[in-house]
Amino acid sequence: AYNGWEAPRVAITSISFDNFKAGKWQWRKPLLISRPEQVNKNAALFPEKINGKYVLFHRIFPNMLIDFLPDLDFKKKRWLTGDAKISPRASFWDSRKLGVGPPPLKTEAGWLVVYQGVDDRDPGRYKMGAMILDVNDPAKVLYRARLPIAVPDAEYENQGHKWGVIYPCGAAVIKGQLYIYYGGADMVTCVAHTPLDAFIDNVKKDSVVSLKPEKVTVKK
Repeated sequence: AYNGWEAPRVAITSISFDNFKAGKWQWRKPLLISRPEQVNKNAALFPEKINGKYVLFHRIFPNMLIDFLPDLDFKKKRWLTGDAKISPRASFWDSRKLGVGPPPLKTEAGWLVVYQGVDDRDPGRYKMGAMILDVNDPAKVLYRARLPIAVPDAEYENQGHKWGVIYPCGAAVIKGQLYIYYGGADMVTCVAHTPLDAFIDNVKKDSVVSLKPEKVTVKK
């Protein structure tokens, strides 16, 4: 949530299941859940409870933070605290900062997390990475790809409001294919895909992970 002058913060809202199914986008009024005067971005809620707790990713530079929450009632003005963290890696492509993209996907290997990161040696470019977290303890990183899974090399990723930037925003598994939806240069929406099993296997083996961009023609 950002009002144009104060620090960006994390907010939460919801919609009833019936309204969602009916396409009636009557969302409840958002509540701010991160501390005022503290820049906090890149929030994502795990799709199910873990050990009876809601699990929420968020980011205070330079770390990905994890909160384990008994409920999602923030009306009493309590704030996110950052119970655990996943940090940048010195001398890697994500040495400067990182932040979660889409909500994690539950797989047989653990929670698959697609994230964005920046290198101190290449601070103007945002790249995408992948890691796998323990299914019962998401603060525990089991595997983390050594190299980025995607870099902003395409023309449409380098022409727009923010050149050289790709941000993962959504992910889904459809008929065994992992689809990752991401923004390019803060200007276009993109999607890339790869077989999920091979992707997971390559992350676990620290092999090169490749994504195939999907070309879509939009009729005006």
